[in-house]
Amino acid sequence: MPCPAYCCASDGRVVHHNAAARRIWGDCWESFSMARWDGFTALLDTEGRPVDKVDSPAARAASGACPPPTELLALCRDGTLRRVVVHAKPVLGDDGATIGALCCLTDVSEKRRLEERERVAAGAREDFLSMLAHELRNPLAPIMNVAGLLKRPSMDPTVAKLAAVVERQTKQLSRFIKDLLDASRVDRLGEVQVSPRPCTEDDILAMALDAVEPDVRSRKQRLVVEVNDREAELLCDPERLAQALGNVLCNASAFAPDGAEICLRIFVDGEVLRAEVIDGGAGIAAEDLPHVFEPFERRAVGPGRAPAGAGLGLTIAKGVCEAHGGSINVRSEGLGQGTTVSLALPVAGGPAQGS
Repeated sequence: MPCPAYCCASDGRVVHHNAAARRIWGDCWESFSMARWDGFTALLDTEGRPVDKVDSPAARAASGACPPPTELLALCRDGTLRRVVVHAKPVLGDDGATIGALCCLTDVSEKRRLEERERVAAGAREDFLSMLAHELRNPLAPIMNVAGLLKRPSMDPTVAKLAAVVERQTKQLSRFIKDLLDASRVDRLGEVQVSPRPCTEDDILAMALDAVEPDVRSRKQRLVVEVNDREAELLCDPERLAQALGNVLCNASAFAPDGAEICLRIFVDGEVLRAEVIDGGAGIAAEDLPHVFEPFERRAVGPGRAPAGAGLGLTIAKGVCEAHGGSINVRSEGLGQGTTVSLALPVAGGPAQGS
C-alpha cells in the first residue's frame, strides 16, 4: 500500500512494516531494528513538546485503546522533521486479547507548509489592502469640498452639473473604500453590506452611467438604454445596485469592439427589478462560464486590448445581488458571440423617495 504502515507487538517491537514506512523513517531498517513503537528518532506534539514513545498512539492502541487520528511532529533518522497523522488500531489475537497495534501514517508536511504560506500571504494581502484603502481615502475630503463649492447657484450650470457628478461618485468611492478598510479580505468580497432605502430607477441609472460613460465615449461605442419606468418605486441600496450595474456595464464596454453597441434594459416585473446588459463582444467559452464570478478571473479579453481591471467586477456584482435577495446570470454562446448578463432583484414596489 502507498501509505506507510507497520505493526507493533505488545512490547513495542516493530514486527512488520512496508517500504513506504521505511522511506519515511529515513534510514535502512537494519540500523534501527531495535526501535520501539515506530522507526522515528523522536516524536513531538504540534507545539514542539516531546512525546514519550510509551504515550504514542501506537503504544496506546497496543494496550487495547482506540486513539483518534493524532497529528505529531516526527524526527526522522536523516534529520528531517515531518508532520504526520498517526492512525493506530489494536490487533486482537484468536482469544480476543490485544496482541499489538496496526499503524498507518499520513504525511501532511507539505499540506501544512502550504497552509502556512497561504496564511502569511493572506496576512500580507490584508495589510496591503488596508494600507491602500487608507491612502485612497485621504484625497477624498478635498475633492468633496471643491465639488461642493462648484455646485453653488452662482456657478455656470454646466460646471454645477459636472460638480454634481464628481460629488456623487466621490461619495460612492468613499463608501467602497470604507468597506475595504473594514473588511480587507479577498475571501469576503462576496459579503456585501447593503442599506436599503426608497429610491427610483433613475437614481440608480445616474450613478451607474457615470461609471461607464467615459469608457463608452473613449471607445466610440453606443450605449442604448431602455427603461420602462424611470420613476418606478424601489426599496434597495441605490449606491450598491449602481455599483453592480456599473461593473457589468464596464465589463461590456471592455470586451466589446470600438464602435460597438451595448444595450442596457431595465424593467419592473411584478416586485422584481430586472436588468440586462447585452454586448456583441469577445464572448465567453463554455468551460469558462462556471468561473466568471470567481475573484481575479480575467479569462476573456476585449478585441485588441490587454486584460483590464483586477477581475473583481462580477464577483462584487454577485455579492450585491445576493445581498438584496436577488441573483445574477451570465450567458454566452461562445467566443466571439457576445455576452448577456441578467440581474433579478426583488426590490420593486417600495415607496419612492419623497413620497
